[in-house]
Amino acid sequence: MTTKTLHWTPSTQSITDESGSVVAQVSTSDIVSLAESWPTDLDAKTLIVPCGQHLGADPEPSAQLLARWSQDSWEPFNEAVTQVQQLATDAGIELVLLPGAGGRLSDAICTLSWSAAHPDIPLLIDPARWLTPSMLTDLTDHLIRSTSLCEELPNIWGVAARSIETNSSSHLTHAPIGEGLISPDLINRTIRTIPAPRWIECR
Repeated sequence: MTTKTLHWTPSTQSITDESGSVVAQVSTSDIVSLAESWPTDLDAKTLIVPCGQHLGADPEPSAQLLARWSQDSWEPFNEAVTQVQQLATDAGIELVLLPGAGGRLSDAICTLSWSAAHPDIPLLIDPARWLTPSMLTDLTDHLIRSTSLCEELPNIWGVAARSIETNSSSHLTHAPIGEGLISPDLINRTIRTIPAPRWIECR
């Protein structure tokens, strides 16, 4: 598999190639919100859409979160995906979903199960996005398990490689490779083992 290297500065909403040309735009709205309000100013050919609002703190089961992401929520989530996929197709845009903690595809197991029933919908996999503060004591084990499961995914658009760090509120935030809690060696042993047509280096 020929792999392209792309770049993503998380403070921006664009994924670019080596020349700086925009390859994909990252939506600030999650899939459900996008289904309710489709933007009219999109100019990218590929749109990356989060599956839910990413939580910097632990999404430990609060009543609100459990209510939103219970088994009953699969139907509205899938309906939103179908609706946004059609809107993207009508606009000539490729839709790519971005799983993460706090969204419907909140871990690798859930994502693998869902994608088996939706093999035509590409995913941008960002293993660090599945991590929560309570996982940090077993960070290596969580990354090994997640990336192992990702090797079975049929529809990976790309894989984002980055690190994380905690801020003063003990929330997880982005850190570039070479900094933060995920060492370059651990990234190489886990995240980079996932076969993908695109590597997205996060700066």
